Amino acid sequence: MKYFKNLSLVLFAFIIASNAYALESKTLDMFDESRGRNIPVVVYQGETANKQVVIISHGYGAKNTEYSFIANALAARGYFVASIQHDLETDKPLPTTGNLFDRRKPLWERGVQNILFVIGELQKREPQLDFSKVILIGHSNGGDMSMMFATLHPEMVSKIISLDSRRYPFPRNPKLSILRFGAIDDEPDEGVVPESGVQVIYVKGARHIDLSDRGNSQIKDEIQKSIIQFLDR
Repeated sequence: MKYFKNLSLVLFAFIIASNAYALESKTLDMFDESRGRNIPVVVYQGETANKQVVIISHGYGAKNTEYSFIANALAARGYFVASIQHDLETDKPLPTTGNLFDRRKPLWERGVQNILFVIGELQKREPQLDFSKVILIGHSNGGDMSMMFATLHPEMVSKIISLDSRRYPFPRNPKLSILRFGAIDDEPDEGVVPESGVQVIYVKGARHIDLSDRGNSQIKDEIQKSIIQFLDR
């Protein structure tokens, strides 16, 4: 009887712990009529919310669902996380030759429009949240979009996290806190990352693509820990 009593207590404690960190993720199919464009969004939230909003923008060739290790960790801490699918199958391929800044700029501008639209839609659906200052997280090309957004709309952003974005210059704005994760297999273009004012972390052994769900558990754990420390400051 004592064994079953102890087992019941363990199960009860497990249920309480599980409910305390219960997470929900769902896909929202948004449509921007002004541009005739579908914008799929996955949102993550826990049972308790601190009203803070995080916007994740994926890297080229990845999906908005491939950053769940970050999204779930933040949702468990009370953040409302929206991960936007920027690239659609009908879009032209990402330019890989010529002046990459000039040729990719229209894609970043499209990403900025996507973020603005999603924020506007979420304000209607989730009026209890605080959209006055959002947190931006972007991987690679999605990081470039995030940097452009923060440069054009600094009043809407509190913090930015770059997962190895390399093309669009980081905002030179002392009011914006920026964290950058670098990869071991490439470097940003000259002048993209300022010499001061940005916290830079190189996770041991992390390649460019590893800064997503495709990384191993050690890499993802280190990124999670560093992001939480950065946001808690």
